Amino acid sequence: MSDPQLTVGQTIADLRVAAGLSVDDVAESTRIRATLIRGIEVDDFSLCGGDVYTRGHLKSIARVLGTDAVGLIAIFDEQQGVKQVAPQPVEPLASPNAVLAAASGSGLSALAQTLGTKRERGRRGTNWTAVMAVVGVLIAGVALFSFITNRSAPQVIASGVTPTPTPSASVQPSLSATPSPSPAQSSLEPSTSPSDAIANAHGVSVILTVTGNAAWIRATEGKGGRTIYEGTLASGKNKTFTADRSVALIIGDAGAVSLNVNGTELGAPGGNGQVVKLEFGPGNPTAQAG
Repeated sequence: MSDPQLTVGQTIADLRVAAGLSVDDVAESTRIRATLIRGIEVDDFSLCGGDVYTRGHLKSIARVLGTDAVGLIAIFDEQQGVKQVAPQPVEPLASPNAVLAAASGSGLSALAQTLGTKRERGRRGTNWTAVMAVVGVLIAGVALFSFITNRSAPQVIASGVTPTPTPSASVQPSLSATPSPSPAQSSLEPSTSPSDAIANAHGVSVILTVTGNAAWIRATEGKGGRTIYEGTLASGKNKTFTADRSVALIIGDAGAVSLNVNGTELGAPGGNGQVVKLEFGPGNPTAQAG
């Protein structure tokens, strides 16, 4: 069983140490008292003056540490028990084609009859406001139904290869190099496996799968390069990072993730709760510690 998710204080402390900064350095850059920052790193928010001010301090600290403020605030809200209200789903229209046919074939009178709205004759006439309101709701329902149907269609990966993550967090990474087939051998074979296809491609591809609890991840194009991704991935989620030369990773809980590098399964890169720094280049994976 993996260790619990890092708290917001532990995450900030790990990021600060990884950046080579002291508490006083962060205090000077954010104009936040060092005493308050030390309290935040041990998850003591009593000096912040409330949740609203705490979130503001977290944004300032995240900016100095070069991390995503949204991820830190999400961890804080989860610790404080703040629940996000999910939007209520809109039920799709049972028979949208019949309504559209009535609207186009017989005019608004037939549409009003289909919708159960009577068209009264006489001084008052038809209640067009009610009819148009119902029509607007039906159009929105049809649009939502089409959107949900399109979203549920399977997505095809351009390369034709669908890597399957390994859900085991207990497998230790194998960093020994395995000889890859030469170009001449590849040309003689009618087909190649997904692992060979990724290993022979240009650049580097890293597939990270969270097999334990949620884990904080930062991926860049090499050390000090452009940030590809930074945030907290929930259990069961996976993320693919690609670059031409190398992919550098900082993983907040090495025992909670599994890595697939250039088509080779490496498993978990470290123990539970361990913060690791890795860098991978093209070809067969040989991790270089950060």
